[in-house]
Amino acid sequence: MRWLGTIGPVLTLADATAVVTAGLVATDDSPATLAVATGLAVLIARAADLHRPRLVLSIVEDLPGLFMAAAAATALLVGFGSTGLAFCVLALACLVLAHTLVYGGTHVLRRGGRLGRPAVIVGTGTTARRLAETLLARRELGLRPVGFVGTGSASALDQARGLPLALLGPVSGLPRSMTETHVDVVVVALAGPAGDEETAAVEGLLATPADVYAVPAWFPPVQARARHPRELVDGIPVVHLHRRGTWPPVIAFKRVVEILVALVTLLVLLPVFAVLALLVKVETGGVLVRQPRIDERGRLVSGPRFRTRRARSVARPGTTFSVTVSGRIGPVGQLLRHTRLDALPHLVWALVRRVRYAGGVPGGTPVSSARPASADQPQVDAGQLTR
Repeated sequence: MRWLGTIGPVLTLADATAVVTAGLVATDDSPATLAVATGLAVLIARAADLHRPRLVLSIVEDLPGLFMAAAAATALLVGFGSTGLAFCVLALACLVLAHTLVYGGTHVLRRGGRLGRPAVIVGTGTTARRLAETLLARRELGLRPVGFVGTGSASALDQARGLPLALLGPVSGLPRSMTETHVDVVVVALAGPAGDEETAAVEGLLATPADVYAVPAWFPPVQARARHPRELVDGIPVVHLHRRGTWPPVIAFKRVVEILVALVTLLVLLPVFAVLALLVKVETGGVLVRQPRIDERGRLVSGPRFRTRRARSVARPGTTFSVTVSGRIGPVGQLLRHTRLDALPHLVWALVRRVRYAGGVPGGTPVSSARPASADQPQVDAGQLTR
């Protein structure tokens, strides 16, 4: 029932309308055959997670899934011997147009405040403040923070200092704060290990109709499931939590579709990757570098990126040795950085891992911290958030 209040039903109707429109224009099939093809396309789109509730709306991210939906409908109609490539192209164009219109309208309504939902942020650390500032600045994300709820043992005065919004009270009074501010969305962004009060508060939230989003760093060990992939809000991973997970047969079907979508994306990206790799090799003398980062589970991983700086040798004074250091950025490197295509190897690497592990990509090495338990350092247990 919660899904009915999201963008999912609108996208479902838009996809069905797009496939029917393409069928009426490009084929002369019977209504029953076209209805079956439409249902299959919508089913594939849902399995590809295109109809999930989202904060970040990206048509580029949806393209592989939309292509799979159009291809599935085309394959079904080809089986009846009544259509060809023209229907696939037209169906894909209609699907892209439908999603673009829905996303554009949603952005307009969110910025105007009609679809924006007030939210309370649990936590007052660096991540919570940065997340609140991003949500306030980017109203198209659909969440409008109204205040913070304090956690940990620090005094209320210390936690409230420098906050962009009011401190509503301690986490023990979260239900009262939600009632007073009339919110039904909570974003959990803790700055340290969860205590008994934080754990009890999150467990209570999951038992209510409220929507619970969480940054998987320092998330309390509760029975929570993330049915959909995480979203990046200004580089901060955010997941939508549910009390129960997805039905196992549905998970299996979604993972099959996810693998197919990843394969289609790889087929499209590999030629672009090869051309860019050749240009980078000519300009810098190398192709890839590894860059450490924190993933969505708070773990330290390293992913490949295109090299953007030329290598140059610097002689050590008084010796015959020289060392290689990074030099200036060339034209190709500047283009890669401005278009963010320097991260394309990491995307290809992630898609290969998704195909290899059938949706169950293992995590990296846990982050260890020598700082005290109250430090704002991301860390999470590998088994806490699963799909």
